[in-house]
Amino acid sequence: MDEARFDGCAVAVSGAAQGLGAAVARMLIARGARVYGGDLDARALAATAAALGEAFVPAPLDVTEEDSILAWRDSVIARSGGIDALVTCAGIYPFEGTREITVAGWDRMFNVNCRGTFLTVRAFMDDLAGSRQGRVVMIASTDSYIPKPLYPHYAASKAAVRSLVQTFALEMAPGGTLVNGVSPGAIAVERAHRDGWLDRCIPRIPLGRVAEPDDIAEVVAFLASAANRFMTGETVVASGGEVMA
Repeated sequence: MDEARFDGCAVAVSGAAQGLGAAVARMLIARGARVYGGDLDARALAATAAALGEAFVPAPLDVTEEDSILAWRDSVIARSGGIDALVTCAGIYPFEGTREITVAGWDRMFNVNCRGTFLTVRAFMDDLAGSRQGRVVMIASTDSYIPKPLYPHYAASKAAVRSLVQTFALEMAPGGTLVNGVSPGAIAVERAHRDGWLDRCIPRIPLGRVAEPDDIAEVVAFLASAANRFMTGETVVASGGEVMA
């Protein structure tokens, strides 16, 4: 099967400094896109920009602040003339048990993962409606399907993202924009390696391994590309068989 191409396309990616967001940016650039990457981590964002070159346009972004999102959107549209796709990768996942979660911690989780995703997609709605392609991909998680006593606030926030996928898909369909989500399982990103929990996931995964970032980026790339012509309102599970929705 031919790979999804992005020749001449402009794509905005939140949470692009590292992890899955950086992998998505790298893959889309390799396939012809110009990626406008936003992130709160200035140091990591600069390192990613240095690695990816001129096709990656970095900018500060705090998805908990609507003014920051709108400033990023305005900058992206001014530079690009309008985007073809948006990928929302910004998110956090602190490990906290039910009894440890503070109200502030709960609110921060939803502010970043849910409200931040909502505000980012809403900010680009009108621009995407006028684009030649119009694709949105929102990153959820398989944790939204599985009881998670270690971080129930994360699981709940990602379940909310899956709901937003359907709402935005319905609202944006008349303008021709296709909106989908991806629920990855365990991914071998930098933090997962540092925290040392990947090996514990493998026994639960029928394929016998965790995902590499590019495994998930490939799914994102298809959904964000013109090769996806008719899928909208769906959240694709990519878990190596751990979750079969």
